[in-house]
Amino acid sequence: MDKQQQRSGNGCVIWTRVSTKYQEENGGSLDYQKSLCEEYAKSNALNIKGYYGGRHESAKTPGSMVKEMINCVKKDKGIRYIIVSEYDRFSRNSAQAISILNDLTACGVIVVAAKTGQDTRDKNVFLMASIALSLSQWDNTNRVDKFISGRRNCLLKGVWVEKAPLGYYKEGKSKNTVCRLNDIGMLIRQAFIWKLDGCANSDILDRLRTRGLELSKQTLHKVLTNPFYAGKVQHKLIDNQMVDGVHESAITYAQFLEVQEIMSGRTGKYKHKHDIPEGPLKRHVLCDCDGTPLTFYLKKKNGKEYGYYKCNQHGCHTNVSALTMHDKYASMLSGYDLPPVMKDVVEKVVRQLLQEGNKDVEDSQTLLKRHLSEVERQIREAKVKVATGQIDSEIFSVAIQELEERRGKILLELEKCKNNLSNSGSEVDEIVAICCKLSNLWQGADLETRVKLQNLLFPNGIFWNHEKRDYRTPEKNAVFDIIGKISDSYKMKTEAENPASVPLCGQGDSNPHALRHQILSLAWLPITTRPQS
Repeated sequence: MDKQQQRSGNGCVIWTRVSTKYQEENGGSLDYQKSLCEEYAKSNALNIKGYYGGRHESAKTPGSMVKEMINCVKKDKGIRYIIVSEYDRFSRNSAQAISILNDLTACGVIVVAAKTGQDTRDKNVFLMASIALSLSQWDNTNRVDKFISGRRNCLLKGVWVEKAPLGYYKEGKSKNTVCRLNDIGMLIRQAFIWKLDGCANSDILDRLRTRGLELSKQTLHKVLTNPFYAGKVQHKLIDNQMVDGVHESAITYAQFLEVQEIMSGRTGKYKHKHDIPEGPLKRHVLCDCDGTPLTFYLKKKNGKEYGYYKCNQHGCHTNVSALTMHDKYASMLSGYDLPPVMKDVVEKVVRQLLQEGNKDVEDSQTLLKRHLSEVERQIREAKVKVATGQIDSEIFSVAIQELEERRGKILLELEKCKNNLSNSGSEVDEIVAICCKLSNLWQGADLETRVKLQNLLFPNGIFWNHEKRDYRTPEKNAVFDIIGKISDSYKMKTEAENPASVPLCGQGDSNPHALRHQILSLAWLPITTRPQS
């Protein structure tokens, strides 16, 4: 400040700024600052030569707007004053603001604080401005620390203080904030259920699109791997610690963990489009020696192709003909065939469970009807617009084609819902038939149905013992474990045996909710057989 340029005249510019976009759009600070500066200029007969700022810009470092003003003022020697409402409008960073004031003062520019009428010509005022800026920075830092501490405390108590994730809306403020599921959230819940049933991500995206929710594959992946939907809160402010949230969950945490297993490929349910049709047991069967999933390959011999399963672990010699493994698998499945004496009992249980499962179908039907109404409204509007000349025929043609395609998919899904609700009787017969002849179903089914049945029977895969040349089943689906026990009991029955004494569907140690889901999975299994050669 020792060596300053001298300027004359009454030219001035006005500088206004707020820190955030929200303040710019929802507050009156910019208008207040402008009117305050204009009033000062008018009362002191200053000629306003321009306005700068007027929008939101970070206060941490000089942005493009303040740099533009400084460059303009340095070039135009007729500008003697810069009017601001307060000195911290340049920057909340005291060192940065003082640097700007020093730079402008050295150019002979006088910076005026319109609120107090003080300017930088007086060294005492400059010193007081520096002190005020330092205090302002201290106050701002203190408020930020308190704000962050408050957010951290809320997060540790399970209260989500950030923007509501996809599928949620927020109620309340601060520690009383609660996130609840909206219509999109109900669709996301359904997406998790579809994933649990073994659906590929591409199929889930198609189903969501039909119901009016457009997601990218990246967004779907983020949703399916976000523990928030399982009622958990995780944030960097609490070092990514996971705590129980107070918000409404879309699924249980146990279901979320199962989805993660599926997506990691460890259960074999995560399907790949390029699977070779002749290798349905690929990744489903594990080597008993080291737990490595077996791979499948084709080998040509005498002009014909033969399939083999092998373990790729170094030093392991497991390499088995696909024909052998398929025959052994079918033979093993026959051990889970339901004895005829149990048919009536299972039929009653399945019928009851299907009736309970119809509620999910009815909810899906409601969402589809709502989306259908919206699409039909858009079709009507498009027809009105082309008729009144608001859009040309080419745009109408493209729009109507897409809308009609959406409408067709929705109608198809509604028809499926209608069939699911009306065909409960036939579904019961199909499920009981599946239980009676699992081996026949697996041998005659296409690849997709085979894989789904495998994952339903053995959700954690099955082991192949190279020495015994046979399968080992460490963990089975609870429903089929029961059926297997019934089948064994029936084969060794005596006069004293009573089928009613065998634990069934939820009795004993089994989880009734898990059994319900597993039995209902049979209803959703596509009974599609391979074409006969």
